[in-house]
Amino acid sequence: MSWANVSEQQSSGYIYANFPKWFKHQVSIIEPTRGASHLRGLALGPERLAKEYHTYFVNGYKFHTHAWMVGKKTYNSGVYVKGVGEGGVDDFYGVIRNIYELSHQYVEHENKVVLFYCDWFDPSRNGTKIDPISKIVDIRMDKRYNAFDPFIMAHNVKQVYYVPYPSFQQRKRGWCAAIKTNPRGHIETNIPIEEAAYQDNEMSSVPDVIEVKPITSLVDQEVGGQEVEVNLLDDNEEVTDNSGDNMSYNGGDTDSDGDI
Repeated sequence: MSWANVSEQQSSGYIYANFPKWFKHQVSIIEPTRGASHLRGLALGPERLAKEYHTYFVNGYKFHTHAWMVGKKTYNSGVYVKGVGEGGVDDFYGVIRNIYELSHQYVEHENKVVLFYCDWFDPSRNGTKIDPISKIVDIRMDKRYNAFDPFIMAHNVKQVYYVPYPSFQQRKRGWCAAIKTNPRGHIETNIPIEEAAYQDNEMSSVPDVIEVKPITSLVDQEVGGQEVEVNLLDDNEEVTDNSGDNMSYNGGDTDSDGDI
C-alpha cells in the first residue's frame, strides 16, 4: 500500500506498521555525522532486555501500576496527558498497566527512557465530558481509545484519580470524575490576587479632645447628694466561672503523595 491509497482513517495504522522500517532506511543513507549516529542508534531500537517496575517517581509524582494498587488504599495509577490527535487537541486520561525502562546504545553512551504502558479512555464525547461551568471532567470507565497507542514517556504525564458518583445519580452511572493532583513541592501560583487598600491615603480630621474625669473608685458615685455603693451583681446573682475547657481539633493527616 502506498501513501496515495491511504485514507485519513487508515493513516495511524499505516504509520505504526511502516514508520520503523522507513525511518531505519532513511538514516542509513544520510551522511555519517554526529547527529546521524544519534538517529541511527534510535533507528536500531532499544536493547532486547528491559526493566519493569511497579512503582516509579517522576515529575514530583509517585506512580503505581494498576495491578500493584489492587487491594490498597492508595490510587496512583491514573494518568493525564495533553496530546494532539486527528482532528485537533485532545486530553487523554488513562490507567497505567506496566512501567518499562528501555536502554538505547548510541553516541557511545547508554541512554535510558521510561515508558508507561497505559489503557486510555475514549477521548471523544462518548467517553469524556467537560462541565462548561465547573470544568469537571467526567470519564466513562468502560469506553476505551480505539487506536493502538498505549505508550507514553513518563516525564510527559500528570497524575489523576477517578472518583465514582453516588449510586442514586442514575444518569452518572458508569462515569467517574477525573481529579488532577499537584506534585510534591508544588505551590499553586496562578490564583489571581486583588490588591485591597487597608488605609486611606489622607488622614481624616481629628475631632476635638474632650477631657473626661477619671473614675477612681466604684463607691465614688453620688446619687441625690448621697454616696452609694455600686454593686455590679444582683443580690441573687452568683459569680460563675465561665472559662470552658480547652478543646483541641486534629484535622487528620494528609498523605503528601496525593493518595486517597
